[in-house]
Amino acid sequence: MLSRVLFVDDDPLILASFKRAFRGRFDLTTCQSGREALDLARNSAPFATVVADMQMPGMNGVEFLQEFAKIQRESSRIMLTGQVDQDTAVEAVNRGSVFRFLNKPCTEESLGVVIEAGITQYQLVTAERMLLEDTLAGSIQTMVELLTEFDPRSFGETRRVREYALQVASKLGLQAPWDLGVAALLSKMGRLAIPMEVQLKAAHKERLTVQQQDLFRKVPEIGSRMIANIPRLQSVAKFIYYSAKDYNGSGYPYDGVAGEDLPLESRILRVVDDFVAMLSIRKAPAVVVAQLMLDTGKYDPKVLEALERVVGEASDLGTDQHRSLVAVDKLHIGMLLAVDVNTAEGLVLLSAGTRLSGILIEKLRTASSLAVIESNLLILSPEEGVGVGARA
Repeated sequence: MLSRVLFVDDDPLILASFKRAFRGRFDLTTCQSGREALDLARNSAPFATVVADMQMPGMNGVEFLQEFAKIQRESSRIMLTGQVDQDTAVEAVNRGSVFRFLNKPCTEESLGVVIEAGITQYQLVTAERMLLEDTLAGSIQTMVELLTEFDPRSFGETRRVREYALQVASKLGLQAPWDLGVAALLSKMGRLAIPMEVQLKAAHKERLTVQQQDLFRKVPEIGSRMIANIPRLQSVAKFIYYSAKDYNGSGYPYDGVAGEDLPLESRILRVVDDFVAMLSIRKAPAVVVAQLMLDTGKYDPKVLEALERVVGEASDLGTDQHRSLVAVDKLHIGMLLAVDVNTAEGLVLLSAGTRLSGILIEKLRTASSLAVIESNLLILSPEEGVGVGARA
């Protein structure tokens, strides 16, 4: 597959020339202005390399590359200019994070070599990111599975929150949802700071003191602080911090941030977290979404509409009708629990909606061998998982 390259120049003859020269070598897209190219970047797959002319009307090359880097930050950026000017080069490198700087006129051969180098740089950056993300995501998944031992219902539900959140993000065109998926898994971290006796009071619907109620309100802030200093998770911490904030600005934290100023990822978590919590009580997803829509001002309408589409598509697949009993020794990774798994004493071992991993299957098999749980569990069939599964 040819690497995607974006070329931005206000001269249509130059664009046509490079299209001819690089046909069959790169998947080349051209734009005649920075604004046009930015609009394209917001709604397209990532480009490995972007080449921009310095002198363009309305928005020069430095300004364009600076804005482009905010949208597709991993793309390597190449600047072309007719100005043999050191200050221009320094500005291009510092403000536009330029990978290479070429003076015009330059030969097609020279430009081709530099584009190839830009593509190689992009591949190195993306490969490193994917390795880091896969390693970190695996570590987080394992940590969440261990935390499920501490609070099966809260941490068990985080996987379901993550799956719905990623699907909603896809509907909204969010191009890099990795941080959102991690934020969903870690969104309940702050509960670790709440004494177990207080959590048990809340679980049994007992009256809480004002101070205890305040602890629960601060769960997102506490969780955010817990992970804020972990490398690569700073943005995740911010998403968690605002994950319980209402769209109209009410709720904690009391800082006046509201509406579109809230991170989109936080707005998604706000909706999906309540959706999953209510789904454990009312089993009809469409009814739960309709109920959320009645609470005007609490949720982002765009996020609610995206969730409605996700639920509607799952319903079209008949996902509410495919459940079956599966023997514990026949469980495999990826299966989804249809109902809570309770011990003989009535304690929740794993909550409904939990997607099984190797660790969790071993836990269930051990519990079954000790006759702590039933030997057959109600599992959602493979069709049920369609529409809510996603890679970390």
